[in-house]
Amino acid sequence: MKHLFFLIGSAALPALTQAQQLTFSSALHQSSEKVSIYREWPTRQLQDTLHLSGNAFQYTLPAGAPAVYSVHLRKPFVDAVILAGEGPVTISVTKDTQVVVKGGVLQQRWKDFEQAVAPDEKLWNEWGRKYERGANLDEKLKANKESNRYAEKVQHARLQFTVLNADNLLGAWMGYYYAFAWSPANLQQLLPAFRKQTFAKATFDKLQEKQQEADKYNLTGKKAPAFELPAIDGKSVSLQQLMKDHDYVLLDVWASWCTPCRATNRKLAPLHEKLSKKGIAFVSVSVDEKKDLWEKAVAADKIPWTQLRTSEGMKGEFVQQYKVQSLPATFLIDKTGTIIRQHIEIADLEKL
Repeated sequence: MKHLFFLIGSAALPALTQAQQLTFSSALHQSSEKVSIYREWPTRQLQDTLHLSGNAFQYTLPAGAPAVYSVHLRKPFVDAVILAGEGPVTISVTKDTQVVVKGGVLQQRWKDFEQAVAPDEKLWNEWGRKYERGANLDEKLKANKESNRYAEKVQHARLQFTVLNADNLLGAWMGYYYAFAWSPANLQQLLPAFRKQTFAKATFDKLQEKQQEADKYNLTGKKAPAFELPAIDGKSVSLQQLMKDHDYVLLDVWASWCTPCRATNRKLAPLHEKLSKKGIAFVSVSVDEKKDLWEKAVAADKIPWTQLRTSEGMKGEFVQQYKVQSLPATFLIDKTGTIIRQHIEIADLEKL
């Protein structure tokens, strides 16, 4: 797949486009079936509605700045996306429900990319289904690990592809469409790539909005909120106590029902003794509302470090103070009580 990225290069973005002819044909749809055409980028709005004549229609996409359009039919469902601006476009629906879109260079480039990542996307989905069907924790842990592995491969490929195409409509659309999935680390690469692309202001604004939303939940560099919670042995433990005798406190927020959390527990357990000798105090805070489920998970995962619980669950004061949006959530706190890393990975913790 890496070879694909080096070979595709980039394509100049035309400032204005001529009106384009769109031709649609289907081996499955009946005459008079309703068709909805939307402009998806830079803003989403209904462009037009029409009906099939026989099993086909022709439509002229408007001239102007490059845009992304979509064509929707309901029975059977079709959702085809068009990168407009490069000459005639054809959409054909085959008897086996395949939707084939043919257009210009960028449309083909997108098709080539989708075909390149399709095997990893398929495995991502397959392991996701195995996770849902998992009969026990071990099966779910394995499926979750494999699902994440392929998800990361696909997401990395999308990021590379988007950055390399930031100067054209394809990159602008990819950056915009996948805004919901970009991580803060992804945004650090994407925002500079689109900052000077004036044609892609809609994409840059969308990414900046995502960054601002992420910043609301970023506590790095801020004082860790104080807490005092009951431990598994019934005693109360405070953040101040943990900081007193250690250089760092690694705070992990989790729950027994969170499979990724359970995976983290089992990865951290063998490293606990080694990292503790480096001055790190480990503490986990469970958001389990049922005490017995928490206790069973601690025993099953053989967690050797301090275990606390907030009985108020994900809606409690502790979760709100630490702005936890998903589990697991980790915070590395230094001796001054400052959160120096958030969502730290185990590999990064070992290096640090």
